[in-house]
Amino acid sequence: MSFTGGVYWACRFWTELELDFNSVERVVEYLDLPQEPPAIIESNRPPAYWPSSTSPNKDSLLVVEDLVIKYAPDLPPVLHGISFALKAKERVGLLGRTGSGKSTLAMSLLRFVDPASGRIIIDGIDISTIGLHDLRSRITFIPQDATLFSGTLRDNLDPFGEHTDAECLDVLHRVQMMSDSQLASQRTSRDGSRAASLHENENEREATIASMSTSPTETEGKTVITLETQVSPGGTNFSQGQRQLIAMARALLRRSAIIILDEATSSIDFATDAKIQATIREEFGSSLLLTVAHRLRTVIDYDRLIVLDKGELVEFDTPLNLIQKEGGIFRNMCLKSGTFADLEAAAKAKVERDRQESSRA
Repeated sequence: MSFTGGVYWACRFWTELELDFNSVERVVEYLDLPQEPPAIIESNRPPAYWPSSTSPNKDSLLVVEDLVIKYAPDLPPVLHGISFALKAKERVGLLGRTGSGKSTLAMSLLRFVDPASGRIIIDGIDISTIGLHDLRSRITFIPQDATLFSGTLRDNLDPFGEHTDAECLDVLHRVQMMSDSQLASQRTSRDGSRAASLHENENEREATIASMSTSPTETEGKTVITLETQVSPGGTNFSQGQRQLIAMARALLRRSAIIILDEATSSIDFATDAKIQATIREEFGSSLLLTVAHRLRTVIDYDRLIVLDKGELVEFDTPLNLIQKEGGIFRNMCLKSGTFADLEAAAKAKVERDRQESSRA
């Protein structure tokens, strides 16, 4: 080997070695990253019924005390001393301009971000004292873009097999993904297929699954959705509105006492939004509902509204009181929306409905 060739190979080996050690350096950096708190703390696990809308703490199911949130120790706070208390079965809207801290507050309830100071108490338990699994498995969070997984629709509704087919069909019907006739047809067909399956062998079952369509089937021009309907990666064979309704159905199956919606209807049309809001009003009456609102009409008939501005809680009252507050941030938002009269009428109608319900009770 010539001298020039030896220098070439030496330089080449040295370069490859340096690149390999760069990879090792990155792995070491990832190993040193801060880890999430433990999933389960055996010495401090919440009761099986926690959180409960019928517990002795129902007057203050969710309490936030002087909450300060930072995304890093050397960064300025995103939330500054937030404090409020929410009752069980209440519907509360979370409003504010872009960057006001709405999503940060919603994420802090699930400990995606831990407080720099202050605390969050759910049904009498400080959430920083329990494991992440115990916390996140008891609260339902519906994000802006509902996520679906590859597999059947049933796998997406009940990934751990904790519910029956009848329960899964029922929640699809309750969120208006199935009509009455489709529900009855599905129940009948599933009962028949269950009896027939006793006489089928494993190969026939696999062949049936393999032959299924990867999108909702159509009968007489109408889409027919079944529990066996295949879901493509990311749920791309369903519309945005359908993915939101499936996420609602998943939440109904879990029967959580606290449900958080993070601008869940921000990118769908008004008609689908109206359908989803009707579902929320009818089906989540037994849960504390905290909604990060994108549209004022979505939360105008809620029980109370939280208004944030630059990481601070600036208004917290009923929609009618806030819309009538001269110089208030929420009132100004309503005025700028161009539908102030409709929003005020809806807020007054909400108060009147509550008064009638109280008198009947």
